[in-house]
Amino acid sequence: MRRLGIILLTVLLPTASVARAAQAPLPVTVGSLAGHYRGTATSPQGTVPVTADLRLADGKLTGSLDSGDGPIAITGAVLTGDQVVLTLEMGGSPGSIKGLAKGGRIEGEWVLGGMAGTLALTRTGDAQAPAAQPAQAKPQPFATHPKLEVVLPDFPAEGLILDVGGGGEGVIGQLKGRQVVAIDLSKRELDEAPGAPLLKIVMDARDLKFTDATFATVTVFFTFMYIDPADLEKVFREIYRVLQPGGRLLVWDPVFPTKQDPAQANILFPLHVTLPAKEINTGYGVRFRDGQGAEHVAALAEKTGFDVVSRRNEAGWFFLELRKSR
Repeated sequence: MRRLGIILLTVLLPTASVARAAQAPLPVTVGSLAGHYRGTATSPQGTVPVTADLRLADGKLTGSLDSGDGPIAITGAVLTGDQVVLTLEMGGSPGSIKGLAKGGRIEGEWVLGGMAGTLALTRTGDAQAPAAQPAQAKPQPFATHPKLEVVLPDFPAEGLILDVGGGGEGVIGQLKGRQVVAIDLSKRELDEAPGAPLLKIVMDARDLKFTDATFATVTVFFTFMYIDPADLEKVFREIYRVLQPGGRLLVWDPVFPTKQDPAQANILFPLHVTLPAKEINTGYGVRFRDGQGAEHVAALAEKTGFDVVSRRNEAGWFFLELRKSR
């Protein structure tokens, strides 16, 4: 899953000549990172062109990163050898960039606002002069939803639990431990997930690699929000297939509000999860899904053969308990 976090990138200080660089590369300094960059960023939603401007003022490196939806503020930098950490701010949500130097290119992984992907930038020149109040001149790329408060009790479950989208915070894995088989498209998300599930497997929910009727319970905790609406029915059919007769599918997901600003293609859901023994604070960022909520998800579940056992609508999110008919 997808949460507030860190972008990895690589930066190498340009030198006066190729020969000098090969013989005695100059050390990277905060000031040497100032400049204008162009390139691309990828995420599960696709690849977009990006630009970045880093500027040095009063000994502090600041600037912005822009993918066309609006600027993400770069608010500072810490440099250790050739490794740099840039602090970010987007719509009130913090983030960071971390990386190391290589050939005038910036390459690595990013995580911000619950979204993640890769980044490749090339320095094209000196920093551009800052525009007056750039953050106010363009709309923020993310709308921010009021914080969701989710209380998650230790629900009863027999046998193994398949947790779809079990990377990131690994909430179900933290709650149910060795009962859980966590799958996710992202190996990095699974590697970083805390808790102690029985297994962590990189797998696509559209094509589950399990035999029929393997699991008594399947959970989907704030993951349907990341799946392309065109693929949701396929995912439901795969979950139905791997559930045992009478097995349960438990779903927690946000209710998408009506978009107030057409320029805002994305929305950030801050989340406070209360488990029996701990609390988790995180945030999930995703593309707007017009009209997606409990009614939409329940209708797709019934279309693929599930019975709706219970439904609970909370402030900004919902819970569904679905059952595979015997």
